[in-house]
Amino acid sequence: MFKSRFLLTMILLACVGFLAGCQFFTDPYESAVSLDQGGKSAEAVKAYQNYLKSHPASPQASLISYRIAKNYEAQSDYKNALQWYGQILNNYPKTDEAVHSLLDMAAIYSNKLKDSAKAMEYDQKAFNRYMDNGQLRDAVQSLIEAQYQNALSSFDQKDYKKAEAAAATIFQIYPTSLLLPNTHSKVQSLVDRARRAESIAAASVDAISLSQETAFSPSDSVYFAPANPNEKSLSSPDGSHLVSRKKGSDGFYYLHIAKAPKKGKADFKRLSKTKGAHQPAWSPDGQELVYCRTVKKQRMLEKINVKTKSIQTLFSTQSSTLGICPVFHPAGNKIAYVYEGRVCLINDGNKGTYVYDGSASSGNIGATYFKQLLKTKLRLEYTAKLEWSMDGTMIRCRQTDSKGKLVDELLALDIAVSGNP
Repeated sequence: MFKSRFLLTMILLACVGFLAGCQFFTDPYESAVSLDQGGKSAEAVKAYQNYLKSHPASPQASLISYRIAKNYEAQSDYKNALQWYGQILNNYPKTDEAVHSLLDMAAIYSNKLKDSAKAMEYDQKAFNRYMDNGQLRDAVQSLIEAQYQNALSSFDQKDYKKAEAAAATIFQIYPTSLLLPNTHSKVQSLVDRARRAESIAAASVDAISLSQETAFSPSDSVYFAPANPNEKSLSSPDGSHLVSRKKGSDGFYYLHIAKAPKKGKADFKRLSKTKGAHQPAWSPDGQELVYCRTVKKQRMLEKINVKTKSIQTLFSTQSSTLGICPVFHPAGNKIAYVYEGRVCLINDGNKGTYVYDGSASSGNIGATYFKQLLKTKLRLEYTAKLEWSMDGTMIRCRQTDSKGKLVDELLALDIAVSGNP
């Protein structure tokens, strides 16, 4: 069924021509327009009708008749409104007002008179007229595409709530019949992605579930940030710092950090408390690094504040299955890493934070951090590399199997349905 907001859009399109022609009319007509714009529907109807009696051959007669019908509708006089809409169909069948009249008649039968059969009849007639009017059809498709691009822009700016609302509005304004199949598909996809992105970003990890596990395809690359061209150092999101993993004179690896130089070489400083650290990853705000660290038989998931150098141990285990490539969610409030051969998610909050000062025992650190183990079919090695999609709704998992073959999978996430695991 055609929606009221679509009707408003189409009417506004007609009003462009309507108002443009006002300058050619005499005072009696301008008086009628003034009454119309002032909301004086009854007076406007009489003024319009008087003008038509005096100027029956006016080139704007179809527009005037349409405004008479609209003013009757504003008075809830649906009988006269339908009569005037009908006159437009009979007397001016090739005009844009004829299409709008069909839409308005469908709306009256549907919303006011509750006659669904009549509503569908005029709905279909309007659609047929629309399909026969190439200029109108192209104009509507341009409006749809412009609104979609506006929603997509909000999505790219990570304003997912605004993106979802803007994309969903397309379905509220335009009936499904006016949306080309590929347009309908991409709009619905954007609505779904924005909803998932917003809800997953805000959710605790215990509310997140694995909805689909598929092989990664080249077309999926658009959802992920470009690969880092420098394998020796990793730039922070804002480009202000660099981090690198280097072996010390004691034979152990440490993380080294430096301010990104405008020119010349970076001056890296060792983070002394990161002995045994593996591959680090930046937080979205560039303030922290997350990494896994191995000290003797103890394996820990840690993060360090690059300014204060304070360390938080988020998870601790003696299992050799703790992965070495943890990554922050784009929202910065959760971390994905490999544990027990699966992707594990852990909340990254301040509650229960353990600050390592070099003197305390590691113990059973991180017990207050809730973790969620996603039940994937693929069993991951501790070296598997994880990567979040830019919208935070998917995780890419890459590893080399026992035969040296690259295995690349994509995990699509969603909010778990209540009552299901």
